[in-house]
Amino acid sequence: MTSKLDHIQDTNFPRDPEGRVYHLGVKRGEVANRVLSVGDAGRAKMLSTLFDNPDNLLIVSNRGFTVYTGLYKKVPLTIIATGMGTPMIDFLVRECRAVVDGSLAILRYGTCGTPQGSIPVGSVIIADYSVLIRRNPDHWYTSSNPDEKLADVASYEISKPVPADRVFADLIFTKMTDRLGNCVVRGVNATADSFYSSQGRIDSAFDDDNDNLIDTLLVKYPDIASLEMESFQLMHLAHCSRGHSVKAAAATIVLAQRKSNVFLDNESKHRLEKAGGEVCLQSLIQYEIDPQELMSGPDCIWNKM
Repeated sequence: MTSKLDHIQDTNFPRDPEGRVYHLGVKRGEVANRVLSVGDAGRAKMLSTLFDNPDNLLIVSNRGFTVYTGLYKKVPLTIIATGMGTPMIDFLVRECRAVVDGSLAILRYGTCGTPQGSIPVGSVIIADYSVLIRRNPDHWYTSSNPDEKLADVASYEISKPVPADRVFADLIFTKMTDRLGNCVVRGVNATADSFYSSQGRIDSAFDDDNDNLIDTLLVKYPDIASLEMESFQLMHLAHCSRGHSVKAAAATIVLAQRKSNVFLDNESKHRLEKAGGEVCLQSLIQYEIDPQELMSGPDCIWNKM
């Protein structure tokens, strides 16, 4: 099903007359209380084949999201491919929260780089905390001279850390270690607002002033293990949810070793996507949610499967 919304109501939180939210294209009863978020649509499709019934709900929105909802070992579960970046995670969390009653557990399973020389490609990192790296345009411009940099204004801002849900992260770490062994590590995540400049990648075509960004990051947070573009927004919004009704955790496959300049081969990546993804599904259904906090009723698509 391709979701193309029309006759949008409410400019504050846009929905159509069916109650479908604007970006995900879903309505109440089409998203379960347990959600696996991945960036890659191919990864979402592959993991959806593990559902009990191959005839699960599939919604492809015209805003870049792919949603699968079905039963995994008889437990309702949703897999959503988001694409990349914090804005997409913002849509994910807020719009899932808008159509799901009760508690909401969201686990991200994505990919990352690492600035730690001791962590090889092919590792899986479970985030205990996350910080945000933001490019600060005020460093490059002043009102009087657009070409003058402001030496006393940092080119990049690094936020304070926000935690993952401890019980959730512990569960994922234990189950992932049982399945994959000692390639699973814990550490602090750094989420950047871009792939290139805010992750310290050097691009001679632009003045990014980021030559020392990774070193600065590691001085401030020596336990940074992963660099990517999504996890902070997930954990931040979970922390800010009313009544802390959203629980969040994140696991990422290390594709890029930033110290040794090694990139993971595709065969190993696909193996970890499948094996680690299955662990994520198992962790989600084992994460405890009060039965009174679960969606129910005839509107829930999984009650018709």
